[in-house]
Amino acid sequence: METQKTRRDAGTRSRIIANMFLAAAGCCFLVGTAVTVGDVALRALAARNIPGAIELTSLSIGLGALLSMPVCYAKRSHVTAKMLSEMMPGLFQAPLGVLGSLGSMIFAALLVWVMGNSAIEKIGSQQTTSDLGVSIPVAQMVVALVLVAALVAALAGVWTSLRELRKS
Repeated sequence: METQKTRRDAGTRSRIIANMFLAAAGCCFLVGTAVTVGDVALRALAARNIPGAIELTSLSIGLGALLSMPVCYAKRSHVTAKMLSEMMPGLFQAPLGVLGSLGSMIFAALLVWVMGNSAIEKIGSQQTTSDLGVSIPVAQMVVALVLVAALVAALAGVWTSLRELRKS
């Protein structure tokens, strides 16, 4: 039997983890923004550019978006049929929540499968990005690990949706 304190502690832990993912994502977005602004300013003031600026911006903003995925899945902030759930919330809200969270879980599982296979195939490869020289296998492993976290969060979203469906 779950006590209220145990449930509260689990909620606190999940909030801390979500905030860590969001803080990391925010830092990635800030890096991308700073590089872009710095590159534009340097071009305007000194007729020079930041080497690898486009690649760094792309990688940092992409990682920021990726790091946001687990939080979106865990909080089940995916798009649902709002009109139906607002017209008759008692009838549609819980089943549509389950359907949406199951869709998110399937999508997350497919992403893990595709990226995991690609990352495994690239192990040992000497490929790097063209401007910064970032190792492609290492980058793919980072992406695969974040996608595993997204899958775990999607599973938590399904669990929460099913609990809400049983309550209704």
